[in-house]
Amino acid sequence: MTSTVSRLVIGSRQLLLVSLLFASTASHALLMLSAAKEQEIGQEIHARILAEMALYEDPKVVDYVRRVGNKLVAHSDSPETSFTFTVIDDPEINAFATPGGYIYIHRGLLGYLRSEAQLAAVLAHEIAHVTARHASRQQRAQTTSNVAAGLLAILSRSGEVGEATALWGAATVRGYGRDMELEADGIGAQTMAKAGYDSSAIIEVLSLLKDHERFEKQRARDAGREPRTYHGLFATHPRNDRRLAEMVSTGNTDAGAGESGVMPFRIATDRLVWGRNVQASTAVENRFYGENPPFRFDYPAGWSFSQSGATVSGTAPQPGASINLDIKARTVQSPEQYIKNTLGIGFLKKSQAFVQAGLPAHTGFVPAKSGPDQPIAVIYYQRQAYIFRGVISDPSREEAINQDFMAIVRSFAPLPPARLVGLEPQRIHYVKATANTTFAQLAAHLKLGKYGEQELRLINGYYPRGEPVAGEWIKIIR
Repeated sequence: MTSTVSRLVIGSRQLLLVSLLFASTASHALLMLSAAKEQEIGQEIHARILAEMALYEDPKVVDYVRRVGNKLVAHSDSPETSFTFTVIDDPEINAFATPGGYIYIHRGLLGYLRSEAQLAAVLAHEIAHVTARHASRQQRAQTTSNVAAGLLAILSRSGEVGEATALWGAATVRGYGRDMELEADGIGAQTMAKAGYDSSAIIEVLSLLKDHERFEKQRARDAGREPRTYHGLFATHPRNDRRLAEMVSTGNTDAGAGESGVMPFRIATDRLVWGRNVQASTAVENRFYGENPPFRFDYPAGWSFSQSGATVSGTAPQPGASINLDIKARTVQSPEQYIKNTLGIGFLKKSQAFVQAGLPAHTGFVPAKSGPDQPIAVIYYQRQAYIFRGVISDPSREEAINQDFMAIVRSFAPLPPARLVGLEPQRIHYVKATANTTFAQLAAHLKLGKYGEQELRLINGYYPRGEPVAGEWIKIIR
């Protein structure tokens, strides 16, 4: 969770790589930024984040993170500095800081933490990077050629937010180096202890991140892909880090063992969204969602769609055209044969097979005796045939409607199971374990899939083995 402005990556399928730090100098050695300049840069980046990233807006969670963060700031090396704490609505494990006192934590990381002290460990580390001005000190030590190489590597290797964040995070961890990371650890441990927290939570967070990394490597091997591991907070530390343990021990000696804050954290994070937040995604403008099985498609501005039973009807912005979608049982034949034999359309103009979102499909134009030919497309999804038909009565709008038709068809995509779509995402709930509770039984009962047992172990601190104790509050995903 490295706090430098240049590692920031935002946007749903784009990178915002902030190069403001480098644009004003032609020399290789960059100058130390002034506090005023750091604040200016931080404000500009924050405005872009608010405009381009989804924020988690549950007031219970947001207020809690801010309250813990501000408590830490009051006991930091810069208690007079104004900090802004923001929760990003993203399931990835991540947190970062930018100059000027802007701290960001991903919702996904909150789901793996188990106490207020662990949350404080994350925030205190990021606060320390800001108060120690590590971003500015790092830029002074770096060269513009190194920065350019880092930007080029990310732009050329990945357009996906998660992958690019990991790449840039790894680069900045190397840029900070072991000494800066340890300095942030030591400052963070002292800040935690002064604020009344048990700073041994730093070791706990390190352990859970290493466990998650191990779990991700297992899943990557099973899937035959590269692991998407986290490269930020504590990434430079081995699991049994002697120097980190000594710093944590010193911090607690200075101010007592401190509190863990398990209960307030449990209250604040009960019903925290887990995984993909479908409630946020359903807010996408000009997107239609259907079910049984769940699907979606996008449509151009001005169109409107509604569903009645197995028929979806779309109306164009002006009279003279419409698009209808009928959902019927498919056959064992190809989509092209379905159009010919089941729909009774013997001939298509511009007949073409294609693959849409991994699904077999076919499109073409039904010849008309008079007026425009009518576009048609059939997509097979599970046991259903999705039959799109364009109805064009105004010849002057034929070309435009045909373009809209194919744009809609080409945006069709299946969605995850119905419990994830729609309308209610999976959430974290807390329950008390009984003497018979096992993570395997819970995962099977909750239908969490192949890795459900391991995920339950991870979020409850029992990875890779062990079972909950009777009477213990544990997290489940439902």
